Amino acid sequence: MISFVMKYLSALLLTCSSFGLGFSPSPLRSAALQSTVRRCIVNSNVVRTQLHMSVEDEADILIDVQKSTTIKQPSASTLYPVISKIAGKEWTGSCRYVNANLEHATKLKLVGGVKYEISDDNKLTLSSFLTFPNGQTRQVVMEGERTGTAEDSGAMTLNPVEDGPIIMKLSEVAPDTILINEVEKESGKIIMTSIISVVQTMRGTELVGASHEVGEVGKDAIEGHQLWRMMENIDQKVVLSREFE
Repeated sequence: MISFVMKYLSALLLTCSSFGLGFSPSPLRSAALQSTVRRCIVNSNVVRTQLHMSVEDEADILIDVQKSTTIKQPSASTLYPVISKIAGKEWTGSCRYVNANLEHATKLKLVGGVKYEISDDNKLTLSSFLTFPNGQTRQVVMEGERTGTAEDSGAMTLNPVEDGPIIMKLSEVAPDTILINEVEKESGKIIMTSIISVVQTMRGTELVGASHEVGEVGKDAIEGHQLWRMMENIDQKVVLSREFE
């Protein structure tokens, strides 16, 4: 089909090459233009006859050519330059907690994990969990997407899959940094701001992050700091999914 279309288009291009910019309205130009149009019509008919095409076939080919020139959707690596490098894997690890006075709370043990997933149509799903010292686990699943248009060139918005009071504003700084603000829907107040870096260590690829808990007005500006280190969960002992409990 491709060679068939190319034969047809090549013949038309050869006969219609005079159609371009720069025509003036002079009588000589007009006569030349009319002559060229007639030649194009005649030669188009000849090409159609030689290739045993009907007028309907010709229309179908032109439609196919128009479809083939449609702009393709940007790739995941273009839309998500950092996340695409770590997507599809479970990353788990532990957290060191530092209070507002910058004191390390050594007795507070936190573990958790995160997983980024990019669908075939470039929608992003972020699943994360946090296990507290009492054994209770909280999981959050957020979704959003980039389209590659100028409108979404800044921070993208991730909304909770299940209705919740918090949304996320996410941005990437290539080649290795993710920035996230957790924001209250109603007030627009940032309650936590995080930075995650993809780093190479002697143990392999790690996600190293710091999250800062924003305090209330009139109190400590930062109520606490979470310092995370996560590695790929090769054993898949903790499965991040919407059914996680």
